[in-house]
Amino acid sequence: MKRLFYTEIKNAQGEYEPLGVMTMEDAFKYAWAHDHATVKFTEVRALSPAGTAS
Repeated sequence: MKRLFYTEIKNAQGEYEPLGVMTMEDAFKYAWAHDHATVKFTEVRALSPAGTAS
């Protein structure tokens, strides 16, 4: 099972904004492609269908 992270990126005003839940590799690919230097990760330990949006 892949490790998932709730990911936030720092915007031009210096504030973090949510990017979503994804793998760390996908987050770094997004950040690199969109010129974001700062990425913040919080590991998501358990997601169940009841705890996610459909």
